[in-house]
Amino acid sequence: MKDVKKRLIHEFNKSKFLFIAILVVIIDQMTKYLVNENIETFSQDYKIFKNLNLVYVLNKGISFGLLSQMNISFYLGIISMVISIFIIFLIFKSKNKIELLGLSFILGGAVGNGLDRIINSYVIDFIDFHISDFHWPAFNFADFFITIGALFYIYASFKIKKS
Repeated sequence: MKDVKKRLIHEFNKSKFLFIAILVVIIDQMTKYLVNENIETFSQDYKIFKNLNLVYVLNKGISFGLLSQMNISFYLGIISMVISIFIIFLIFKSKNKIELLGLSFILGGAVGNGLDRIINSYVIDFIDFHISDFHWPAFNFADFFITIGALFYIYASFKIKKS
């Protein structure tokens, strides 16, 4: 009985991390919706700070617009969803909270962009970070959370190996 209770508590704690992934999807989808509803504002660079603009970019490729000429967005969405299932498996297997947070961010971002690719055959990118005339390719919150999640996951992996 004690093992069952301990296991239920452990699984409940993992569900908190799935909730984080859902929040990431909501943030991602809501911001893309707002940008899409205000295309006229974002179709011209909308300056937020000296090095940050909001723009409107339809991305049919992978991260940062790579492979956008190949018309494979739908298939990328399917791949994203398959990877998401694997990430859920990793979440339930992991015991490290930093790793769990990283996986939750990656999962939320993958689902957010995956849904867009399956439904629309493109992803809306709108964050334009630049230094002088060098512009990093436009991205969205899903990309942001995937990147931060990957950094957390890598950090946790090194930390686990050391201990």
